[in-house]
Amino acid sequence: MRVLITGAAGALGQVLVPTLVDDPRITELVLHDWRAIANDHPKLRILRGDIRDPALSHVVRGADAVVHMAFVVIESDLGRERHNRALARAINLDGTKALVDALSPGARLVHLSSASVYGTSRTPVPESAPLKPLPGFHYAKDKVLAEKIVIAAEKEGLCAVRLRPHIILGPCAQPFLRAVLRLPFYPRLPPPAPPLQVVHEQDVAAAIHAALFAQATGAINLACEDSLSFEAMQRSLHRFVFGINPGLARIAARSAFHYLGVGPDPAWSAGLDCPLVLDTTRAREELNVRLRFPHVADVLADTFRRRPGRGALTRP
Repeated sequence: MRVLITGAAGALGQVLVPTLVDDPRITELVLHDWRAIANDHPKLRILRGDIRDPALSHVVRGADAVVHMAFVVIESDLGRERHNRALARAINLDGTKALVDALSPGARLVHLSSASVYGTSRTPVPESAPLKPLPGFHYAKDKVLAEKIVIAAEKEGLCAVRLRPHIILGPCAQPFLRAVLRLPFYPRLPPPAPPLQVVHEQDVAAAIHAALFAQATGAINLACEDSLSFEAMQRSLHRFVFGINPGLARIAARSAFHYLGVGPDPAWSAGLDCPLVLDTTRAREELNVRLRFPHVADVLADTFRRRPGRGALTRP
């Protein structure tokens, strides 16, 4: 099998690529990203460029399967263009549309979406639930619209799996997530505290790997088996923690993003104030996902147990 991975230089790509390289069924991995990729291995072919580049279409057409992870997650990655919503949306949506249109008949697509498409819920959300992202959360809204592009193609015969992972943590997790968890603060909210789930990056990589060869199609949720409030997460990581006014926290997040150019879209912090729990039955039954890190505490412990370097895969 020849597999193309878009967004391969991202945090999840660092975990996914070694997983796929070790599978003898995969004969070639084509890694694409606008950032440099240092990996070097006989199975790897490295391409650097924009996901919207028409020249990528011939590479897509030659792939037996595509793992689509190219997406603007943190707007500050765009540098001076971090406030340019039109640019972010063009990358997220036009890039997805171009990719889907270029797929060869019979090719399989594994599309990385997000649990944020659901918005909020205290009860476990199945994949059939309506998609209602939190107001003002551009990342989540773009994830919904990207899924709609894939869904439209599915109706025309595309074989696709849309994975919806909860907050992805682990040693290679997004730096802003690790930074938030390192701070001994939590938004002081009225009880009951909103439950949240997370999922380990290795378990997401394993689910992507399984999705390449499984018969399953459509949306599949990914999350650990239990849930904790953000306050409880912080208490598990720090000896002393402090509750802060959530309004002040949001003001600080907006100021840091808009005036200092650091941190993610402030809407990310609003997600920590809202409950969201997923039903993961399909992942267990149709992808045969068996979590290596089944509990929130397991995921948090491993996230801060070690910090790997950005080493390269090397030739044997």
